[in-house]
Amino acid sequence: MVGATDRCRVCDEPLTPGATFCPHCGARVEGDIDDDAAMTGRVADDKRSRGMWLFVAAVVAIVAIVAVVAIALATTSGGGSGNAPSTSVSPATHPPATTSRPPTTRPPVTTPRST
Repeated sequence: MVGATDRCRVCDEPLTPGATFCPHCGARVEGDIDDDAAMTGRVADDKRSRGMWLFVAAVVAIVAIVAVVAIALATTSGGGSGNAPSTSVSPATHPPATTSRPPTTRPPVTTPRST
């Protein structure tokens, strides 16, 4: 598979005959065209796999950010639930509101005088 004059493609050190891995750097020795094609396919698959993992990580990060923002908005006052924020008012400083009618702006009714 490997001749006596062959050298490692990674570190350019001489390889021993029949070596599968470089004794200096540990790189796999690529002996024939089929190994080269297989290695190229593996590198392409590795890049595609890394790209997919990066995409999945980005989607997970975006979903997490949206969830945190939604929770933060829901827990703050006026969080869209339709309930007004509550206030605490002591009855001693603020008497209860009366239920009387508001004054009207209509003029008073008068009757004509007889002469």
